[in-house]
Amino acid sequence: MLLAIFCILAAVNVSALETVVFGAFTQTATYSVANQLGLFTEAGLNVIFEAVPNSTYAYAQVLNGGYDILTGTIDNAVNLRFNSNETLTVIGQLDQGPDLTLASAPNITTVEDLKGKPLIVDSPVSGYAYLLRKILESHGLLLENGDYYFQTVGSTNLRYPDLVAGTLPNGTEVYATILTYPFTAAAETLPAAQRLNILSYVADVVDPVVSTAFTIREDALANATMTPKLTRFVSAMYAANLYLNNPANKNCSVNAIAKQLNVTLETAELDYTAAIQADTGEVSPGGNFTVNEEGLMNIINVRQEFGGFTVPADFNFTEAIAPGTGKLIDYSIRDAAIASCGKRLLDISC
Repeated sequence: MLLAIFCILAAVNVSALETVVFGAFTQTATYSVANQLGLFTEAGLNVIFEAVPNSTYAYAQVLNGGYDILTGTIDNAVNLRFNSNETLTVIGQLDQGPDLTLASAPNITTVEDLKGKPLIVDSPVSGYAYLLRKILESHGLLLENGDYYFQTVGSTNLRYPDLVAGTLPNGTEVYATILTYPFTAAAETLPAAQRLNILSYVADVVDPVVSTAFTIREDALANATMTPKLTRFVSAMYAANLYLNNPANKNCSVNAIAKQLNVTLETAELDYTAAIQADTGEVSPGGNFTVNEEGLMNIINVRQEFGGFTVPADFNFTEAIAPGTGKLIDYSIRDAAIASCGKRLLDISC
C-alpha cells in the first residue's frame, strides 16, 4: 500500500461514466499508469482504447469524429495542418520519442548492411520515415540514390511482429524498421536467437524531437459536450504523468506498465527507464504537456529537408507553431485540466 499525492479533478460524479474514444499508436507509460491505477474512472470517464492501424486512418478518424482524442506523432498534425489545411489541433505534448530507434533483424548488424534492402514503414512520407532517412543519411545511405527503399506496412504495432517473424504475411523478407516505446524494450528481451539489433537511436542524429502529441479536431474546442470530458481526460493523464515521473513511485509504475502491456517486470523496467528519460521520455518543458518548440522545429526541419512541405517558400513556421486560438497548438484544454486539478492523497495498491 502506498500513499501517493495525485492531481485529479476534485469532484466528479463517477456513477455515470462518460465515454471517451481514445486512439493511440502505443499504450504509453502514462496511459498505463492512468488506466491501471483507475485515474480515468476517478475522472468520471470510460476510456475506450483503440489501437491505430496506420496514420492515414488515425487522423481521418479524428477529423470525422471516430476518435475523440488521439495520441499520435506530431509530424502528422503538422503535415495535415500546413500542407492540407486540415483542422487538427495539438493540445499538448506527451513525449519526446522514448526508445525511438532503428531496429533490425538478427542478421543485420550495421546500418551499412541495409544497403539495397527494403525498410518497412507506416508511410514513406511520415515523420518517422523522415527520421529514418536522417539516420541512414548519417551512414552514407540515400533514398534518392536507390541505396534502400520503403515498404508501407502500417503502424509500429503491426511492423514489430513482422520484424520479429522476419517476414511479412506474404512471405517477403523483413530487414529493419523504426521502433519506439514499448517495442524497443520488447525487442531487447526476446530470446537470443530472435533478439533484434538496435542499430541507432534517433537522438543520435536529431535531438530534441517532439514525438507523441495529444491531437483533436479543432471544433471540439467549442463543443460544450466534448470540452469538459476532454479536459478530464487530460487531467487524468496529467496526474498519471506526474506520478510516473516521481522516482518514489517507480515500483508501482513498473507494475502498472507490466500489467497494461502484459509483459515481464524485466521488460516493464526497461520501458519505465525509457519513459522517464529527461531528453527523450514522456516529459515536456515544465512537466505540463507544453510542446518543446525546439524539438518541434527539428521535426519540421527534417520534413522540409526531404521535400515534405507544399507550403509557400516564405511560409513562417515559427509563427505557425506559436500557440493560440485557431492555431496548430492550442493549450486551452491543457490549461483548464491543470487548473482544475486538486492535490489529494490516494491509497494505491501495486
